[in-house]
Amino acid sequence: MEEDEEKSSSNYFSPTTKNKASMDGSRVDWTNLPHQLPPLIADRLQTHLEHLRYRSVCSSWRSSIPRFQSSNPPRFPFPLSQGPTAFLSQTTVYLLRPDPDPNANRSASSSSASSFKGWLLKLEESSGKIRLLNPITSSRIGYLNDGVVVNPMDLNLLDLNMVALTRSCVLRDTNGSGSIFGINKVIISPNFKDYCSIFMIYNKGKLGFAKIGDQKLTLINDQVSDYDDMIVYKGRPYVVDKWGQIFCIDSSSLELVPFSPPIGLGHRKNLIECGGELCVVDRYLDHQGSNSRVGGFGSVHYNFFQRYRHLRRRFYEADQLKVVDFRVYKLLEDGDEGLGRRWVEVKSLGEQALFLTVDCCFSVLAAELEGCKGNCIYFTNSNDIGLAFRELVRPDGSVFSMEDHSIEGLGSSPLYSKMFWPIPT
Repeated sequence: MEEDEEKSSSNYFSPTTKNKASMDGSRVDWTNLPHQLPPLIADRLQTHLEHLRYRSVCSSWRSSIPRFQSSNPPRFPFPLSQGPTAFLSQTTVYLLRPDPDPNANRSASSSSASSFKGWLLKLEESSGKIRLLNPITSSRIGYLNDGVVVNPMDLNLLDLNMVALTRSCVLRDTNGSGSIFGINKVIISPNFKDYCSIFMIYNKGKLGFAKIGDQKLTLINDQVSDYDDMIVYKGRPYVVDKWGQIFCIDSSSLELVPFSPPIGLGHRKNLIECGGELCVVDRYLDHQGSNSRVGGFGSVHYNFFQRYRHLRRRFYEADQLKVVDFRVYKLLEDGDEGLGRRWVEVKSLGEQALFLTVDCCFSVLAAELEGCKGNCIYFTNSNDIGLAFRELVRPDGSVFSMEDHSIEGLGSSPLYSKMFWPIPT
């Protein structure tokens, strides 16, 4: 009975079925693969979702590995904590794309496959649970427009391809599994296996490090607290400060090695990989309004913010400065081993679209995404993962046009709502 229940639910995540047509119109019998391949694929499964999809392919694959068992997530300290009282939760942004009609002929299927557009889907996997999130704001999606409850297990992928665009992490409190306030970014150190160490930006610019089981967070370069974003690029961790200088983090010595000259005069930097190249997106904020007065949330100490929790929303909303412009820069290497690195401003993104979310940044070819415009930046003003995941910020987003530097809200046009799954009814 238990196995039958898994078959029923896991079919929703199945990437294919036996003899299902491939993208070029040919048919694939997954049961006839060389016997060495399934174990190699199984060894690379990282998430509960991937585990379910693997077991859904056919009965032989299902019997080759056991049912997914949710293990105790790794625990880490977070700011002001005594002991490892937070656990790591992983989120993944997927591009869902429809399969071509398996009954169509090969030439028609091949020509139409490239015209199929998909949707963005963001899932958080935590302690065996799967949560459906807004891909930009990370707010939890609870209901469809017609009032029907959205359950990630109801996602039928028998007719969809699923491509992982990016993965990110968030720390959640072990007491109640709530997200932790004051943390701006978390990445897993790529130099360690099994998620045993992390880097984080917290308290609006401090850089910290922790290994699994540590009793307290290690502050890196305690003389500086002006870091904006982090990324794992070509297998190494990098951090950028508010002046646009990128440092490579040595995971062994925790030293910051200068990687590039400073760039940009804006107020907040994001690191993003686009077309295999490292870019900085520089965000300009309007500091002329009343939000810039002394005493705003930017000057409130982290301890105060944690202590007086009922004031979080008020301080956060008071501190939200209006975005007025973006600049994008690409890092070029003119010599061997990175000698002669220089920045070049990107005037146009072409058919690419950039997404700057609260916990990750990624790029998408606009032609592959329904309702998406190329040469645009989709972003959220939120800069605190805990506030976004607790839905203490307004669940909205905006789009910036690189062509005319205009900004509009995503909710202002029904076109943009077509980018996300679940699709509006």
